[in-house]
Amino acid sequence: MISSVPGVVQPIPEASPTSHRISRFIPSIVDTEVPKFFQTPSMKLYDGTTDPEEHISQYKERMEIIPILPHLKEASLCRGFGSNLTGSAFKWLLNVPPYSITSFAHLVNLFNNQFSCSRIFERITSDLYWVLQDPKESLRGIVSRFGREALNIPNIDMATSIEAFKMGLKKDSPLYEDLVMFPCK
Repeated sequence: MISSVPGVVQPIPEASPTSHRISRFIPSIVDTEVPKFFQTPSMKLYDGTTDPEEHISQYKERMEIIPILPHLKEASLCRGFGSNLTGSAFKWLLNVPPYSITSFAHLVNLFNNQFSCSRIFERITSDLYWVLQDPKESLRGIVSRFGREALNIPNIDMATSIEAFKMGLKKDSPLYEDLVMFPCK
């Protein structure tokens, strides 16, 4: 009777006795017997708010050190993946249609598509032009902050980074004046 009242939260439906037999993976993955010693790697749980590609990379890297026979690797990668998810990422995995995931690559593609809005795009050297010295910031502060930003750029162009650093300094600072008078090589 409660379910017929408008605006009332619906009760949680009873679970089917066979609900444990439904899997999001195809039968060849579900039927592969994962070794008894298999444990998923311990790592930070993914909640959908950080870069999905980074999470996948960490997961694969940690799975590499687990001794699993090659013919069991695919099923282990697939079946262990959900144990490293939480929040909206875990809810997403639970809502994947039954028997629809055909491989770990397919799972990764679905995962990356779902959480693409959380992706962090690769930084480029010209992004350093946005690092500007605040009026009250010390030289040590700007050097430190600039260095941290530069570490996030995989293929940094040294000439552009030097120019960006110079342009980010306060124009009345002695270092700026030195860099204008005696350019870095």
